[in-house]
Amino acid sequence: MIRRLLGLAVVLVAGLVVYNYFFGTAEEKESSKEIFEQIKDLGQSAWGLLKSEKEKLEAGKYDGALENLQELFDKLRRQAESAGDGEALDKLNELESRRKALKGELRADEARRARSDSSAQPDEALQNDWEQLVRETEQLMERMEH
Repeated sequence: MIRRLLGLAVVLVAGLVVYNYFFGTAEEKESSKEIFEQIKDLGQSAWGLLKSEKEKLEAGKYDGALENLQELFDKLRRQAESAGDGEALDKLNELESRRKALKGELRADEARRARSDSSAQPDEALQNDWEQLVRETEQLMERMEH
């Protein structure tokens, strides 16, 4: 019920501002014009805030995931060492070197996007490399479980 009342109040105020903008006295028109300008400024500020937060999110998108992957590699390495699985250790070393290289490439891509247009998208090839690294890690985990 309160939601309906608030919604009705918003509609009434908006209707009154629009009415005054077109059919009001000179003072009412000026007041409505100021309200429209403030709404426009608020919209631009909100859009800027959302854009900034999106950039921050994209900039740190893989940081936590790369650290989690390192922890997983450490755990798998301990398991492979205790089981004497040389093949798994070799694969882990390969995956670890790819993870380190990918981390460097991701940092370089983040820096590139920070310098260029703020709407620049992350490198698709890096995303594909990341997904491939995760898939291969999952396959190694499955092989080590059996």
